[in-house]
Amino acid sequence: MNDTAPHRVVVIGGGYAGLTTAARIGEQNSELDLTLIDAKPQFVERIRLHEIATGSHAGHLPYAEFMTARNGRFVEARVSAIDAGNCVVHLDPGPEEPDIIGYDTLVYALGSYTDRETIPGAARFAACLDTPSGSKALATRLGAAAASGGTVLIAGGGLTAIEAACEFGERFPDLKIVLAPGRQFGPNPEPGGLSRAGFDHVAVTLHRLKVEIASGARISQLRADHAVLESGGTIPFDVCLWAAGFLVPPLAANAGISVTASGQIITDETLISVSHPNILAVGDAAHVMAAPAGKCRMSCAAGRPMGELAAKTFSGLNDGGILRPFEFSYSFRCVSLGREDGLIQFVDAHDRPVEQVWTGARGARWKEYICRRTLAGIGFDTGLGEPPDTPPQIS
Repeated sequence: MNDTAPHRVVVIGGGYAGLTTAARIGEQNSELDLTLIDAKPQFVERIRLHEIATGSHAGHLPYAEFMTARNGRFVEARVSAIDAGNCVVHLDPGPEEPDIIGYDTLVYALGSYTDRETIPGAARFAACLDTPSGSKALATRLGAAAASGGTVLIAGGGLTAIEAACEFGERFPDLKIVLAPGRQFGPNPEPGGLSRAGFDHVAVTLHRLKVEIASGARISQLRADHAVLESGGTIPFDVCLWAAGFLVPPLAANAGISVTASGQIITDETLISVSHPNILAVGDAAHVMAAPAGKCRMSCAAGRPMGELAAKTFSGLNDGGILRPFEFSYSFRCVSLGREDGLIQFVDAHDRPVEQVWTGARGARWKEYICRRTLAGIGFDTGLGEPPDTPPQIS
């Protein structure tokens, strides 16, 4: 009889990367003590939060059932601290949950959240697209503003801001929408940017939906009913959505784990922390260099594959197998522009845009398919079906 206690694996954070890691580890190892910890009871499709902000319903994707089916358990609690020296996670638990959990291997996957800390007033006066409850509350405010002919200001010029502007414009045609993208808003050949063809389609769509573009100056301060620009000008609003950048939680830095200046855990090529060999880091909260992609940007496109490799890395560590480096390349970026329009921006391996794009109804169909495929890749039954037509290359 083997009296050896099972290896304790704790995954903190149930986003795209963390849940993928937990799923693969649980499916491949039934003799472990596997725990997923998250502050919310179910998985959130972050890439759909802008849809919820216009009245769509969030999917029912509970963690407890998902983990039970994969030889694990779920603890609903917020991680308050990590004691990396003693291999303990401290929790702010519910009434029936523990307040500390020990681990032999920790998977750090706490993700990112909207940066409302950098600009004065943003945390107090702006909403964001981080949670379903926040998105539902925003939907109520947008509906009221539209009914009174009000204005919503969207701060930011990235894909989150663009998707929100188009969704709001389609759903609330009586709402005045102002997009404030900062100093520059146009084609960008750098990683994460749009080609001329891609940006032109976005610009035409924003114009069609009567979205005003207030570019040329960044917001320097937010007040109760207006934004103050660096140029000295102001933009009045009834509702403000903040979609200008992301931050990662400070828990890793506070625990003495090696992190970048932005707080991301620094990993080696196998996703193991360079300072703590019993910690794996995945997703937005990890600083990962991949071949040939280079520095991986915050995205489920990179996070999901990280989760797959992290499970393989754990298996290699656990059974003495070969550890493989994280290999990843970008192929396209998908953007929803309302329910009937979309953009598939093809990119090179380093995420730099090329001129090829798919737009319109074809882009919308593929955006929806990718959302469903992402869920299916984690392990949820989405009724995926066949792709709409000849697929792009999918990592």
